[in-house]
Amino acid sequence: MKHITKPLAVASVAVLALTATGCDRFGRSKAPKNTPAKLVKIDNEIAILNKVASFSLPQAGGRFKGVYANKKDVIDLQVAQLGDMLIAASGTGVVSAFDGNVQAWSVNVGDTITSGVATDGRLAVVGTRSGKVVAFDAMSGNVVWERNLSSSSLAPALIGSGRVMVSANDGVIYALNASDGSQVWQFSTQNPAVSVRGAATPISLDANTALFGTADGRIHAINPQVGTPLWTRRIGRAIGGSRVHQMSDVDGTPLVVGQYLYVPSYSGQLTGFDMSTGRALFVSELASTKSLALLGNQLIGTSIHGDVVAFDAMTGDVVWENSELKYRRLTNPVTIGNHVAVGDLDGVVHVFDSTGKIISRTNTKGQLTSLQVAQNRLYTQSSQDVVTVWQF
Repeated sequence: MKHITKPLAVASVAVLALTATGCDRFGRSKAPKNTPAKLVKIDNEIAILNKVASFSLPQAGGRFKGVYANKKDVIDLQVAQLGDMLIAASGTGVVSAFDGNVQAWSVNVGDTITSGVATDGRLAVVGTRSGKVVAFDAMSGNVVWERNLSSSSLAPALIGSGRVMVSANDGVIYALNASDGSQVWQFSTQNPAVSVRGAATPISLDANTALFGTADGRIHAINPQVGTPLWTRRIGRAIGGSRVHQMSDVDGTPLVVGQYLYVPSYSGQLTGFDMSTGRALFVSELASTKSLALLGNQLIGTSIHGDVVAFDAMTGDVVWENSELKYRRLTNPVTIGNHVAVGDLDGVVHVFDSTGKIISRTNTKGQLTSLQVAQNRLYTQSSQDVVTVWQF
């Protein structure tokens, strides 16, 4: 059984909307408006998440002077955990660390921050709209180095092997020396003329391999020390002749489970690979810009249209599908114990059981674009720069 959740002619949740379906009184093209589904009351709701902290991040204003994001900026900021400390960046340009409910340090970078915080325990790194990468001492907040790149970065950096690796929005991957920010190598991918404005967070497969999902619809495996390409796999494929249908971005962070690699694409291909053989396990259909989650043997994904779908992790067959959250701009799914959680445009976190039934809800303030889990806690940062932590 194959699941069909393909991109619309209009990139409804992408930043780009290029296909006309109507005209206003001035003859200009108008895109169709997909109304977010109304939430249905949950019968016999079960409490799964317990809110343990919620606070607003410092903004560039008052004693901070900075700039504010514009509508073209992708706001998908994420927090970084460092023991009991949280490090987070507001869109207006302020990076802050919190030890419990106490603010440990706060620094204004003077530019809109477009990538979430990455940390290796020593450094905390962010990227800005102008293409600047800033590395801080994670404990003190002191700036260690800054580096200007050719384009902004829209996803957290990958720190490891003495490198800070950044996937820039112009298709170039940079490796900077973690000590001083000097460039060690760069790797250029095919940067399409039209793409979804977003980026996959790079991950480390092992000490000698880093994985990058890119706008050319591919996964690139690169040696982090010297930048040598090890292998490339095509994931996304164009599905039509229009400019929107040419978009095949891999913006969801690759999911690695043992020898298996799972990657979705905007153009609708969800691919599972056996990395020990180099062969595909399956190619199913899911149009998504979000990372995946694993619940037992179920591979969970959220589509660009608001479907939550579970696939068999070995065959790619659909196990269940829930369409109750249509057009609610869902986040990536995350596993919380024996359940799966997704967030939406109203700051609501929805909890599903293993059969695809919504059994619980909770909420924060502002749209959610990503969820994070560490140990037995769920972390969110909303579009209004409210950080919330739940226990499960």
